[in-house]
Amino acid sequence: MMITDERSDLLEQVNGMNRYNAADDHNDSALPSFPDYDLDWSDVMANIDSFAVPDQVGADNTAPTRSVLAGQIYQERIIYAVKTLKSWPGLYAERGHIPFIHAHLYAQCLPSVMQEALGVCSLHAHQNDRNGRLVARCVSQAARRLVNEHHKLDTLSPIEQLASVQVLCLYQIIQLFDGDVSLRSEAEAARPLLDQWIRQLKHRAKPVDSALKDVVSATSTQDAWWGWVFEESIRRTLIVGFTIEGLYSFLKDGWDASHHDFTDLSFYAQRALWDAPSGYFWRMALQDRLLLPVRFPSWDADTAYAQPADLEELGMIMLVFIKGLDYCREWAGKEALGRFGLLLPDLGS
Repeated sequence: MMITDERSDLLEQVNGMNRYNAADDHNDSALPSFPDYDLDWSDVMANIDSFAVPDQVGADNTAPTRSVLAGQIYQERIIYAVKTLKSWPGLYAERGHIPFIHAHLYAQCLPSVMQEALGVCSLHAHQNDRNGRLVARCVSQAARRLVNEHHKLDTLSPIEQLASVQVLCLYQIIQLFDGDVSLRSEAEAARPLLDQWIRQLKHRAKPVDSALKDVVSATSTQDAWWGWVFEESIRRTLIVGFTIEGLYSFLKDGWDASHHDFTDLSFYAQRALWDAPSGYFWRMALQDRLLLPVRFPSWDADTAYAQPADLEELGMIMLVFIKGLDYCREWAGKEALGRFGLLLPDLGS
């Protein structure tokens, strides 16, 4: 964990966002500079399919020595992942269930930060030319409030810690990939805090357990299900948090170093487990399906017997990162291309 002075420095950095008043909201001169690439961020996000991910570092050569350069091999993979993540805030508002936030997780008690996030996601999903400025203001204020009120993550209960990290991930997705340069600048200021939070949450993560089938026999189905949902939500939130960091680094700088953090991450890739609507269906999935506990260092071995029907969106994003889109299209088969968003953007095939 970071010491108090470091935490204060991070908070001071994020609170710097508050210096922008209403008159400066869309004044580029009031925003922090982005020294590496002079991108028209609004145009980039509006035309993400045709964006060329930087394939070399800038003149200052700031890429870490063990980083991965984007290059042509990762171009399609990065764009696919960004488009998929961009859809999640709207889907969460619509369904209450996305690949890292489970519908049952907050069934008994919905933390206040998550209540506000639901409203923000819904508002952002209905953004248009007329209300765009108002929506951006609401997103900005909600993100600031989260940071200001919950910056001491280690003082919160475990469920509140998880909710805070999940909400920050939602806000980062909206702010970094919306196309609004003001939102992007505020998200950039909060990135060190996101990194700190996910690393703190990582201390609570438990690795996937091949003996999961024995859990139900030791306790009630409902208790076992909620316990698994909580632990799996932590595992998936970590994956999404590091993915956000890596994707934005790829888009902005042309390199990524966050992949090193995946070596000790794991999750259950079985769709029937994550999407089970009740404890009964979760228990049936335990009995009838491959559980697919996946550890990133042994991805190929852990997914060797997986079928397209076994995976949901997070598993497919990771498979795309590792294997590439054409491999995934061949593996999924034509009938599953639409479900995984693997169709070509303009041709529909």
